[in-house]
Amino acid sequence: MGRRGEHNKAEIEAMALEAAEGIIEKEGYSGLSARKVASAMGYTVGSLYFVFKNLDELVQRVNGRTLDQLYTTLAEGLDDCLVPQECLYALGFAYLDFATRHTHRWRMAFERRPRNEGLPLEIHQDKMNRLFVLVGDQLQALATRHSNEEIALAARALWCGIHGIAILTITSDLRSEGQQSVRQLTEHLIGHYLSGFSVQERDAQTGAEESGIFNAGAISARSL
Repeated sequence: MGRRGEHNKAEIEAMALEAAEGIIEKEGYSGLSARKVASAMGYTVGSLYFVFKNLDELVQRVNGRTLDQLYTTLAEGLDDCLVPQECLYALGFAYLDFATRHTHRWRMAFERRPRNEGLPLEIHQDKMNRLFVLVGDQLQALATRHSNEEIALAARALWCGIHGIAILTITSDLRSEGQQSVRQLTEHLIGHYLSGFSVQERDAQTGAEESGIFNAGAISARSL
């Protein structure tokens, strides 16, 4: 077994997080234990608790790293797209790909909460919000007349749908139907959502134009 003096606290922390991620990737949350993490590190369980208060804190730290990696993956998916519609499809496909490649860690990030209510959550709200911002930025480019609140709501609504497809892909027969079916579902969801979103934008623009014409007419009438 390794001894604490061989590494400093930051190094032990990094080793523990990497070891925990490896275990979770292979066995899921149910296969995670302090003893397994310590063994993978070559350290004692006591050394692990020198860095983390308990296993729950370790889990939440892993969750935070997973959300950071997810954000990076989605952001990189935008590198090759040129227009907002294409970018939204790219985000959707990148999200589903991440969920299927890192299923256990992805699910744990959204489903696992610490048993100790006094333990600060690593899943900070800003980590979640910035995922929605990636989507909202593309919607904002398509709908300049929508308010920030409307864009934020639309981003969450659309991404809840994508998340639902990911869950069904992992937990139901969608997986057996193949990636083509999943891709078609994703394209269908995003495409139809954007169609309705575009109609709302056109209606808002028409309403603004009609209001402008009405106001111009009223001003002209008063000047006569």
